[in-house]
Amino acid sequence: MSENINTANKRLAIGTIVYMIGNVSSKILQMLILPIITKALSTGEYGTYDLIITTISLISPIVTCQLIEGMFRFLFDCSEEEKSKTISSVSAFIIAGSVLLGFAVCLTHSFLTNYGNPLLIYLNFLAYVFLNYTQKLARCQSKNKQFAVSGVVNTIVILGLQALFLLVFNSGLNGMILATCISHFTAGLYLCFYLKVKNHLSISFVDVKTLKRLLRYSLPLVPNSIGWWVVASSDRYIISGFIGFAANGIYAIAGKFSQILTLITNVFQLAWQESAIIENDTEGRDKFYSYTFNTYMKLLMGGYLAILPFIRIIFPVLTEESFHSGYLYNPILLIGAIFAAFSQFYGSAYLVFKKTGGAFTTTVVAAIINLAIGIGFVKMIGLYAPALGTAIAFLVQWLLRVHQMKGYFKVKIETEYLVVLFVLMCVVTLIYYCANLIMQYITMIAGSMVFVYFNRKMIVSAIQSVSSRNRK
Repeated sequence: MSENINTANKRLAIGTIVYMIGNVSSKILQMLILPIITKALSTGEYGTYDLIITTISLISPIVTCQLIEGMFRFLFDCSEEEKSKTISSVSAFIIAGSVLLGFAVCLTHSFLTNYGNPLLIYLNFLAYVFLNYTQKLARCQSKNKQFAVSGVVNTIVILGLQALFLLVFNSGLNGMILATCISHFTAGLYLCFYLKVKNHLSISFVDVKTLKRLLRYSLPLVPNSIGWWVVASSDRYIISGFIGFAANGIYAIAGKFSQILTLITNVFQLAWQESAIIENDTEGRDKFYSYTFNTYMKLLMGGYLAILPFIRIIFPVLTEESFHSGYLYNPILLIGAIFAAFSQFYGSAYLVFKKTGGAFTTTVVAAIINLAIGIGFVKMIGLYAPALGTAIAFLVQWLLRVHQMKGYFKVKIETEYLVVLFVLMCVVTLIYYCANLIMQYITMIAGSMVFVYFNRKMIVSAIQSVSSRNRK
């Protein structure tokens, strides 16, 4: 590899570690409080809470028109004046959209009371958008440490408040919503003050031309975001509608454990997006993209080998008995997370090359597949249906994107490693369902060794990068 590619790899490794520090600590803390949550809330209550959070993630890109994503892309290469125009224009648009949503919530107030306090749900939406907005600002300004700290702040506040509201005040569903709302606002305010966002905010900076330019980029992301939501999250509505909120609660808790692997994908994706944008015009771009994908593939598929038996061991320890059946769906959910990560990796190229319209078709196909399998088979095979629908949908989406983007996003996949790791994943999955607890421990140790073996170069590179940075 050339010196430029090595530099890019080091930048990616350092970025991944910084994001990992913030996210790993957050996820570990979230897992530790699961006994409190599953004891204080019924499966139905947690299913309702999960449905509210899922709905907010759908409404957010519609109300904001994905301008936060547009802002993130365009702030990488602009002057201070353009920066102020972009931040002020996006802020003005989001405030206007949020006010309109507030009126809509008031009009539909009577229809929302069965799902908790409508005001709390609306405040939760505002907090969700605010945190997303400030975190994107931190990332495009390379304030990765502050981004990581905001994640830790968010987690500590939410877990502390959840424990307080559930154990002391017995406030149930509304307590969960309020805790999430306060934590998002707190983390967002931390970034807002640290980044001195107010210096870039002014009515005089609001610029119609800038807003139009951003909307041309971001609007095609809205239907794609909705389609992605259908693929990744519509199963919550299918389950709640066809089986009930209690089943959704069990499925949502199972999803918490599969997020151990999703953590790796999210952290890597954050660092990868920045590196992909920065390296877009460099000479060794294709080699860097190929190297990165193959590293990502080994990281995820190798991670599956160690994480799956760990989940089998820890699941009954961290959840109440009413949630225990959720362990059955973890292998499928983890495999779905891997395919989703592969698809997101290729999806980043739409962002890099500013061809956001191209992502929509593959997402629509995946959404149709997910809905068809979920709705068509949920009565026959229960919660396996939405899990299978999501996994197959992401697999198809990834393969379609590989084909669609081969002309300008040239990634050479190391198929021999892909096949070997897939076979090992099948073996570990069989052991997960059939073997006793002792065998799960043995499998976890063996899987961890295989993970280290396949990812030894990346691990060494990351350690060396951090060590050299600390010496400076």
